[in-house]
Amino acid sequence: MRYTVPFSITSTLPADLGHIPISADIDFAELVQKAEGEGRLNPASIQLVDCADGSVIRHGLSEDLAHADFGRIEFPIRDVTRRDYEIRFETLMPGERRPHLAPPKVPLVGVGDLLRANDDAPHPVTLHSFDLRDLDGDGRADLIGTWNYYHRPGTPISGVIAYPRIGTEDEFRVGDLVRLRYRDPGSSTLHYFPGTYLEAAFGDLTGDGRLDLCVAEWNREGVWFFRNTGDVDGGGWPIYERHPDPIDVGGRLASIHSLQMVDVDGDGLVDLVINGQWIRNHNPFGWPFEPDPPLDLGSGEQVALVELTGDGRLDLISLTENPSAHTPMPDSPGASPGHTAHWRPRLDEAWPQFGDPRPLSGLPPSTTRVAAIHSGPEGQPGLLVQHNVWQAISLFDLRLGPDGQLATHEWGRAEADCGPLIHSDQGWPCVCDWDGDGGRDLLIGGGYGWPRIVHDLGEDETDPTYSEPELIFAEGEQAIRLRRDEILGGDHWHNMGYPYPAYVDWDGDGLPDLMFPNETNRIFWYRNVGTREQPEFGPRQQLIVDGYPDDAAKRARAAEQGLDKELPNHPYPFDETSPFFWRTGGAFADWNGDGLCDLAIHDEERKLTLFVQVDDDGTRRLRKERRLLLTDGREIDDSIVGREKHWTESFRAIDWTGDGRLDLIYNTAGTGHIYLLLNAGTDTDPVFDLPRQLCCYGEPISFTIHGPNAWPGDLDGDGKPDLLGCVEWSVYPFYAHAALEMERHPDWELGEPRAME
Repeated sequence: MRYTVPFSITSTLPADLGHIPISADIDFAELVQKAEGEGRLNPASIQLVDCADGSVIRHGLSEDLAHADFGRIEFPIRDVTRRDYEIRFETLMPGERRPHLAPPKVPLVGVGDLLRANDDAPHPVTLHSFDLRDLDGDGRADLIGTWNYYHRPGTPISGVIAYPRIGTEDEFRVGDLVRLRYRDPGSSTLHYFPGTYLEAAFGDLTGDGRLDLCVAEWNREGVWFFRNTGDVDGGGWPIYERHPDPIDVGGRLASIHSLQMVDVDGDGLVDLVINGQWIRNHNPFGWPFEPDPPLDLGSGEQVALVELTGDGRLDLISLTENPSAHTPMPDSPGASPGHTAHWRPRLDEAWPQFGDPRPLSGLPPSTTRVAAIHSGPEGQPGLLVQHNVWQAISLFDLRLGPDGQLATHEWGRAEADCGPLIHSDQGWPCVCDWDGDGGRDLLIGGGYGWPRIVHDLGEDETDPTYSEPELIFAEGEQAIRLRRDEILGGDHWHNMGYPYPAYVDWDGDGLPDLMFPNETNRIFWYRNVGTREQPEFGPRQQLIVDGYPDDAAKRARAAEQGLDKELPNHPYPFDETSPFFWRTGGAFADWNGDGLCDLAIHDEERKLTLFVQVDDDGTRRLRKERRLLLTDGREIDDSIVGREKHWTESFRAIDWTGDGRLDLIYNTAGTGHIYLLLNAGTDTDPVFDLPRQLCCYGEPISFTIHGPNAWPGDLDGDGKPDLLGCVEWSVYPFYAHAALEMERHPDWELGEPRAME
């Protein structure tokens, strides 16, 4: 049956703040009851209709609706005079399967919703740990595992998740992320799985044909088991029940970063394999798990067990990490990060012994993790492979040749039609017009050093449409990559890149250039030697400040100090030889009104400092001008926002109020707070008001430990500056200007629901 309910905004909406985001909790089950109807919500049927002209408006749905008939509908009001709408939806009758959330197009709303591709082509999805099993009982194997750290603000951190399979059998197409839940013994309250760097493994421990679950947190010695109760929630997802106590699996593990449930010895009982160690289950009933002491399988920590030779016994696939190196491309030979793979045949019936390593060909050099699939799409064994710097998960068939060489063939990449953008580790954003076409392109960083460009392909003035990320090339480099060891030398345990990209005309030739503060306390830039429509970049150059010459000896000294854990602020020590501080994003803009681009960023003592370009003799130089101040005379540092620990932050320049003066956005790690510092001085002599913590409709914004490094700019096309943040694994929460300026969400009300003919 089909229903409709009036939805009206009862507040007066401001006309000077741009688009007004709406996020309304709707209890569809209650609406059906009031309309004296029947059935469960079909979330794919929801429509939002503008009563002014009858047009159907794009909207988003919160992930609550993956579990139940209650959740948020979200949309932007672009014309504040239009306040009357209808919500239309259908219900499902008993026996009809509820479709999963997999929206075709979703608008930018602005309440922390995630930026989506909205492209006609599907985009890759990824997880932290992963498997391919049918979890919802529809006969198709879902992509299941764990998410690491933050996702959309307001949703649980990390967790055990699923991407439901959708589409046809010959597609590796998935819907929106769903979080799995559990209950404690004797309780009906459902919980999300807590922790970071979670490992999850699925297997039938009890012999009832259902997938039970084992979960481990990387820095804990024990593991937790969860029994599949057979109950499901409103979305058809299994509900788990926690075993009362964690299981001590023996041994001393510095961390758990590989976990499998598999019957290693063929005795009919599901065992554990943790970091390449076999932990046999000696309970003849399977549940609860009773561990034997761990036995090392002798193939390293990254292994997968799967039958390859047809003898009914499990063989072994192992990964060996490539040596740390500054490889130019993600899939260069010997890629770092990346692994090589081998396989070893099973040798005996009892205690698992394996033969010598044999070649396994065809996997991407950037492979970082694998999971065995015992029966792939064509009935052959397969391998799920994470690659392309953690940005993609692909399914490979395994084919054993007569010479004993194991070859792979890529069957498909896990993709979503309109999923949130997911761009690997800490891809801090810069919203820019890359090629002069008026688009809202994304220039993003990346923890492993490769900045990338994400093109806005759309022609719609309101919602951008995004490509997949592309590497950026420059003279003398296959692809631009910045990492600590490559810049400073040495061999550091935290050899990361973390570029904070900006796209500004640094040299005054009318073309925007690439600027890269990064993990180190050196800043580099690439001059645009192409055109506005087709940017190309010259060789890498370093920003050298008057009075701070740099050379190899100084960089080597900085590398050495970065290894000394006794120095304060390890691994980012104070270094008086460099004018900049480590791992800090800067605000590139003309701060003194002379027409030259300047830089506001932390100096070597972690004080926000203005570095200005000067051109006294026809040669541009960069000079350390002065520390920037608040109106009460204080210098701008961690203390103005009460930070107790410093390790990364960023500053961004924006005219927030439209008064012609540049203001500051101040992003802080640890808390994930974002502050606005309005310019109370002039456009040539900035002085800043006390910091104002930014809120979304009055609720303080606080997400991600490592970011949020939000970029201010007009992303939704309403002429007002918005914010685009980023979390650890680079999904991008979006906040519209109005939500940041209004103290509360607009009031709304529902009318009487009724059944439609």
